[in-house]
Amino acid sequence: MTKHDTWVKLKPGNPYESILDLFPESKIPMRDPFPLERVTTPGRNQVSLWIIDLERLNPTQQAAIAQLIASHHNADLDEVLAEAVTVKGFSMADGWVESMECGAEGFQRSKELADFFETAPQPPSARAWREFYNSQHDRWIEGNEPPPPINSIEDVDPRLRTPELEQHFKMRKVQSVIANGGYSVLDVLTGRAMTDVLNEIDPENSYSLVGYDDEFDDDE
Repeated sequence: MTKHDTWVKLKPGNPYESILDLFPESKIPMRDPFPLERVTTPGRNQVSLWIIDLERLNPTQQAAIAQLIASHHNADLDEVLAEAVTVKGFSMADGWVESMECGAEGFQRSKELADFFETAPQPPSARAWREFYNSQHDRWIEGNEPPPPINSIEDVDPRLRTPELEQHFKMRKVQSVIANGGYSVLDVLTGRAMTDVLNEIDPENSYSLVGYDDEFDDDE
Protein backbone atom coordinates (compact mmCIF):
# COMPACT_ATOMS: atom_id res chain seq x y z
CA MET A 1 0.00 0.00 0.00
CA THR A 2 1.24 3.51 -0.69
CA LYS A 3 2.00 5.66 2.33
CA HIS A 4 -1.06 7.82 1.76
CA ASP A 5 -4.38 6.51 0.51
CA THR A 6 -6.79 9.44 0.23
CA TRP A 7 -8.46 10.35 -3.07
CA VAL A 8 -10.94 13.07 -4.01
CA LYS A 9 -13.34 13.79 -6.83
CA LEU A 10 -13.99 17.38 -7.78
CA LYS A 11 -17.16 19.39 -8.36
CA PRO A 12 -18.28 20.23 -11.90
CA GLY A 13 -16.75 23.43 -13.19
CA ASN A 14 -13.50 22.93 -11.30
CA PRO A 15 -10.32 24.41 -12.85
CA TYR A 16 -8.81 20.93 -13.31
CA GLU A 17 -11.48 19.60 -15.69
CA SER A 18 -9.24 19.83 -18.75
CA ILE A 19 -6.71 17.37 -17.26
CA LEU A 20 -8.95 14.97 -15.32
CA ASP A 21 -8.68 12.38 -18.08
CA LEU A 22 -5.06 11.90 -16.92
CA PHE A 23 -6.35 10.48 -13.63
CA PRO A 24 -8.03 7.05 -13.42
CA GLU A 25 -11.73 7.51 -12.60
CA SER A 26 -11.01 11.26 -12.33
CA LYS A 27 -9.72 10.69 -8.78
CA ILE A 28 -6.87 12.88 -7.55
CA PRO A 29 -4.53 11.63 -4.78
CA MET A 30 -4.38 13.77 -1.65
CA ARG A 31 -1.54 13.84 0.83
CA ASP A 32 -3.94 13.98 3.79
CA PRO A 33 -7.43 12.68 4.52
CA PHE A 34 -8.46 16.20 5.55
CA PRO A 35 -7.00 19.65 4.68
CA LEU A 36 -4.60 20.38 7.51
CA GLU A 37 -2.37 22.83 5.69
CA ARG A 38 -3.36 26.33 6.76
CA VAL A 39 -2.01 29.45 5.05
CA THR A 40 -2.44 33.17 5.60
CA THR A 41 -3.78 35.16 2.66
CA PRO A 42 -2.59 38.69 1.83
CA GLY A 43 -5.71 39.88 3.64
CA ARG A 44 -4.50 38.05 6.79
CA ASN A 45 -7.25 35.43 6.57
CA GLN A 46 -6.54 31.81 7.51
CA VAL A 47 -7.61 29.30 4.87
CA SER A 48 -7.38 25.51 4.72
CA LEU A 49 -5.93 23.81 1.67
CA TRP A 50 -5.88 20.27 0.34
CA ILE A 51 -2.45 19.10 -0.74
CA ILE A 52 -2.30 16.98 -3.89
CA ASP A 53 0.19 14.19 -3.11
CA LEU A 54 3.28 14.80 -5.23
CA GLU A 55 4.65 11.32 -4.54
CA ARG A 56 1.64 9.64 -6.15
CA LEU A 57 1.61 11.70 -9.33
CA ASN A 58 3.35 10.48 -12.45
CA PRO A 59 5.49 13.00 -14.42
CA THR A 60 2.68 13.74 -16.89
CA GLN A 61 0.22 14.52 -14.10
CA GLN A 62 2.78 16.65 -12.27
CA ALA A 63 3.51 18.70 -15.38
CA ALA A 64 -0.19 19.19 -16.19
CA ILE A 65 -1.08 20.43 -12.70
CA ALA A 66 1.96 22.68 -12.50
CA GLN A 67 1.13 24.24 -15.88
CA LEU A 68 -2.47 24.90 -14.82
CA ILE A 69 -1.41 26.56 -11.58
CA ALA A 70 1.27 28.63 -13.31
CA SER A 71 -1.18 29.83 -15.98
CA HIS A 72 -3.93 30.61 -13.44
CA HIS A 73 -1.65 32.67 -11.19
CA ASN A 74 0.54 34.05 -13.98
CA ALA A 75 3.52 32.47 -12.22
CA ASP A 76 6.78 30.94 -13.38
CA LEU A 77 6.46 27.19 -13.99
CA ASP A 78 9.79 26.40 -12.32
CA GLU A 79 8.73 28.31 -9.20
CA VAL A 80 5.47 26.35 -9.02
CA LEU A 81 7.35 23.06 -9.28
CA ALA A 82 9.93 24.14 -6.69
CA GLU A 83 7.20 25.05 -4.19
CA ALA A 84 5.47 21.71 -4.81
CA VAL A 85 8.69 19.87 -3.98
CA THR A 86 9.05 21.91 -0.76
CA VAL A 87 5.56 21.05 0.57
CA LYS A 88 5.46 17.63 -1.14
CA GLY A 89 2.40 18.52 -3.17
CA PHE A 90 0.27 21.09 -4.99
CA SER A 91 -2.20 23.22 -3.02
CA MET A 92 -5.90 23.06 -3.88
CA ALA A 93 -8.77 25.13 -2.48
CA ASP A 94 -11.11 22.82 -0.58
CA GLY A 95 -14.17 24.41 -2.18
CA TRP A 96 -13.60 22.29 -5.30
CA VAL A 97 -13.75 18.94 -3.50
CA GLU A 98 -17.03 17.05 -3.98
CA SER A 99 -16.25 13.70 -2.34
CA MET A 100 -13.40 11.85 -0.67
CA GLU A 101 -12.46 8.21 -0.27
CA CYS A 102 -9.62 6.78 1.76
CA GLY A 103 -8.01 3.61 3.02
CA ALA A 104 -6.55 2.51 6.34
CA GLU A 105 -4.49 5.65 6.95
CA GLY A 106 -7.36 7.96 6.15
CA PHE A 107 -9.70 6.13 8.53
CA GLN A 108 -7.10 6.17 11.31
CA ARG A 109 -6.46 9.89 10.93
CA SER A 110 -10.18 10.61 10.77
CA LYS A 111 -10.60 8.61 13.99
CA GLU A 112 -7.86 10.67 15.61
CA LEU A 113 -9.58 13.88 14.51
CA ALA A 114 -12.84 12.66 16.06
CA ASP A 115 -10.94 11.78 19.25
CA PHE A 116 -9.43 15.27 19.29
CA PHE A 117 -12.83 16.95 19.08
CA GLU A 118 -14.13 14.75 21.89
CA THR A 119 -11.20 15.30 24.26
CA ALA A 120 -9.94 18.83 23.54
CA PRO A 121 -11.47 21.81 25.35
CA GLN A 122 -14.34 23.21 23.30
CA PRO A 123 -13.83 25.19 21.26
CA PRO A 124 -10.25 23.94 20.75
CA SER A 125 -7.67 26.57 21.57
CA ALA A 126 -5.00 27.69 19.13
CA ARG A 127 -2.44 25.80 21.21
CA ALA A 128 -4.51 22.59 21.12
CA TRP A 129 -4.89 22.85 17.35
CA ARG A 130 -1.15 23.48 16.94
CA GLU A 131 -0.19 20.49 19.08
CA PHE A 132 -2.63 18.23 17.22
CA TYR A 133 -1.42 19.47 13.85
CA ASN A 134 2.25 19.02 14.76
CA SER A 135 1.60 15.46 15.95
CA GLN A 136 -0.27 14.60 12.74
CA HIS A 137 2.39 16.21 10.57
CA ASP A 138 5.28 14.47 12.31
CA ARG A 139 3.68 11.01 12.40
CA TRP A 140 1.81 10.84 9.10
CA ILE A 141 3.18 13.43 6.70
CA GLU A 142 6.89 13.41 7.56
CA GLY A 143 6.92 10.06 9.35
CA ASN A 144 6.13 6.59 8.17
CA GLU A 145 3.73 5.32 10.81
CA PRO A 146 1.79 2.27 9.56
CA PRO A 147 -1.97 2.46 10.18
CA PRO A 148 -3.88 -0.45 11.70
CA PRO A 149 -5.13 -2.71 8.87
CA ILE A 150 -8.80 -2.71 7.92
CA ASN A 151 -10.09 -6.12 6.90
CA SER A 152 -13.74 -5.83 7.88
CA ILE A 153 -16.33 -3.31 9.05
CA GLU A 154 -15.43 -4.26 12.63
CA ASP A 155 -12.00 -2.68 12.10
CA VAL A 156 -13.61 0.71 11.38
CA ASP A 157 -14.38 3.07 14.26
CA PRO A 158 -18.18 3.03 14.86
CA ARG A 159 -18.30 6.81 14.45
CA LEU A 160 -17.07 6.45 10.86
CA ARG A 161 -19.29 3.59 9.72
CA THR A 162 -21.97 4.23 7.11
CA PRO A 163 -24.46 1.95 5.32
CA GLU A 164 -22.47 2.44 2.12
CA LEU A 165 -19.27 1.33 3.86
CA GLU A 166 -20.93 -1.77 5.30
CA GLN A 167 -22.23 -2.64 1.83
CA HIS A 168 -18.73 -2.17 0.42
CA PHE A 169 -17.29 -4.72 2.83
CA LYS A 170 -20.07 -7.19 2.02
CA MET A 171 -19.37 -6.87 -1.68
CA ARG A 172 -15.64 -7.24 -1.07
CA LYS A 173 -16.30 -10.48 0.83
CA VAL A 174 -18.51 -11.73 -2.01
CA GLN A 175 -15.76 -11.01 -4.53
CA SER A 176 -13.18 -12.72 -2.32
CA VAL A 177 -15.26 -15.88 -1.94
CA ILE A 178 -15.88 -16.14 -5.68
CA ALA A 179 -12.25 -15.32 -6.58
CA ASN A 180 -10.82 -17.92 -4.19
CA GLY A 181 -13.45 -20.61 -4.68
CA GLY A 182 -12.22 -21.98 -7.99
CA TYR A 183 -15.77 -22.08 -9.35
CA SER A 184 -16.61 -23.21 -12.85
CA VAL A 185 -19.18 -21.56 -15.09
CA LEU A 186 -21.55 -24.40 -14.20
CA ASP A 187 -21.08 -23.68 -10.48
CA VAL A 188 -22.15 -20.11 -11.06
CA LEU A 189 -25.11 -21.02 -13.27
CA THR A 190 -26.43 -23.68 -10.89
CA GLY A 191 -26.15 -21.40 -7.88
CA ARG A 192 -23.42 -23.30 -6.00
CA ALA A 193 -21.14 -20.26 -5.94
CA MET A 194 -23.88 -17.98 -4.64
CA THR A 195 -24.85 -20.51 -1.98
CA ASP A 196 -21.29 -20.51 -0.67
CA VAL A 197 -21.26 -16.71 -0.72
CA LEU A 198 -24.47 -16.50 1.30
CA ASN A 199 -23.15 -18.94 3.88
CA GLU A 200 -20.01 -16.83 4.17
CA ILE A 201 -21.66 -13.40 4.56
CA ASP A 202 -24.67 -14.62 6.56
CA PRO A 203 -23.34 -17.28 8.96
CA GLU A 204 -26.43 -17.04 11.19
CA ASN A 205 -28.41 -18.88 8.52
CA SER A 206 -27.68 -22.00 6.49
CA TYR A 207 -28.10 -22.07 2.74
CA SER A 208 -28.01 -25.11 0.45
CA LEU A 209 -28.95 -26.04 -3.08
CA VAL A 210 -32.28 -27.75 -3.66
CA GLY A 211 -32.31 -30.17 -6.59
CA TYR A 212 -35.21 -30.88 -8.89
CA ASP A 213 -35.74 -34.26 -7.23
CA ASP A 214 -36.01 -32.62 -3.82
CA GLU A 215 -38.59 -30.16 -5.08
CA PHE A 216 -40.59 -32.95 -6.65
CA ASP A 217 -40.55 -34.98 -3.43
CA ASP A 218 -41.74 -32.01 -1.43
CA ASP A 219 -44.67 -31.48 -3.80
CA GLU A 220 -45.75 -35.03 -3.32
